[in-house]
Amino acid sequence: MTTVSLRQAALSWTAPTKNTDGSSLTNLAGYKIYYGTSSKNYTQSVSVSGAATTTYTLQLPPGTYYIAMTAVDSTGAESAKTNEVSKTVN
Repeated sequence: MTTVSLRQAALSWTAPTKNTDGSSLTNLAGYKIYYGTSSKNYTQSVSVSGAATTTYTLQLPPGTYYIAMTAVDSTGAESAKTNEVSKTVN
């Protein structure tokens, strides 16, 4: 049996304050982080509760990951995905 050691990928972001139409964002409920091992192919996701939350740590095996996220409002509606970032976990 092979054991894979997980590593941490710490993420942080600035909470949005406006909707895409420029109006004030008043019902932000949390975020959804999408990630995978190939660009724009997100095979996993995690929901992050709380409008005030601006950090999250993923536990991942070594490799390169591509990550994007959305903001989620109180109705469950998601924003468009952010620009993708990549992170190599050693």
